[in-house]
Amino acid sequence: MTASPVDFTDDAVRAGLRGVLLAWFDARQRDLPWRRRRSLYGTWISEMMLQQTTVATVVPYWERFLARFPDVYALAAAPEAEVLAHWSGLGYYRRARQLHAAARQVVAEHGGAFPDDTEGWRALPGIGPYAAGAIASLGLGLPAAAVDANVRRVLGRWLGAACQPGAGSDRQVADLAGCLVRGDRPGAWNEALMELGALVCQPRGPRCEDCPVGAYCGARRLGIADSVAVPEARPAALPVQALLVAFLAEGRVWLEPPGGPLIRCDVGVAPAREALGKLHQGLLTLPTTAWYPRPEKSACDLLAALPAGWVDAAGFAGAGAPRAVGRFRHAITRYRLLVDVAAVGVTLPETPGPHRDIRAQGEISSRPGRWVSLAEAPGLNISQLARKALRCCGDARG
Repeated sequence: MTASPVDFTDDAVRAGLRGVLLAWFDARQRDLPWRRRRSLYGTWISEMMLQQTTVATVVPYWERFLARFPDVYALAAAPEAEVLAHWSGLGYYRRARQLHAAARQVVAEHGGAFPDDTEGWRALPGIGPYAAGAIASLGLGLPAAAVDANVRRVLGRWLGAACQPGAGSDRQVADLAGCLVRGDRPGAWNEALMELGALVCQPRGPRCEDCPVGAYCGARRLGIADSVAVPEARPAALPVQALLVAFLAEGRVWLEPPGGPLIRCDVGVAPAREALGKLHQGLLTLPTTAWYPRPEKSACDLLAALPAGWVDAAGFAGAGAPRAVGRFRHAITRYRLLVDVAAVGVTLPETPGPHRDIRAQGEISSRPGRWVSLAEAPGLNISQLARKALRCCGDARG
């Protein structure tokens, strides 16, 4: 039980394995829009969207994104806020900012011509080894390996007991990926590996009986598929809670950039996180409290913990009585958020324009942001937290 009996460097073995898996992929592959309308640009967009996001989530976003930004010139010319608006809801917004920066680099430095090799793609913002290999193989037909979590798991199981956690196994997997991608249809081969990992060779409870290439799998031969190449458990997410406040006036809601002044409340414990600006950089959000630690079985009433005069302190005037309008859960980075939403009716300034200071108690507040209609807000570059919170507001009017 030291190694897989399969010699993957043997030409006949490689040809047999590739033929069987590619035939399975041709018959079973999922119908995805970027496969139906293959282009180098569309492949790049799909690969950036698919990082840390499910295929089902990405499909409608990809369709809308390409409808608005049909080529690299349209993407490069667009304001960042509009790119983020079309990305809003996919999360990990750094990917969108890097995508936009890469488009501008391609247009400014290369006249809109995409790189023709993996090294050129690696030189663009946001493109790592996996993305470069996937784009080069799928969009350019180059024999470049693309090792994501699915592929790493599949190849690790094929290697069997020889593949143990650590740098050595990573090298083995990379070597095997590079060996097997050589041949006809390298892009389809990479997709077939990914598809096998997504549909059959799953992290837990792999469907070995449905695997078309089980004869080549060392882990299956040894009966250890459940224990080989299974990702280590991630650290437990930290449960936290926060309060988002929708300040409403005449059918409008106040939105502001992240990282602005927090709404202070006293719950008797130190915040788990106060620096929120980088989480939603380039997006608009609702005024919020810090994120406070939350016991698993209970939560503080953050609205009740706000001090007297907190609305005026936040920079708004003429407030009505705040009311709780909803609660939802949201996972982001290493946190599990329980979010309460409150709505407060306030007085609309005489000229509610973008980034206009708001008068509070006869003085000028320095809170940046803008008033937008509730109907307009979902189409803007708003954070997913704000999007969910606004759904809680329903038809509320200030």
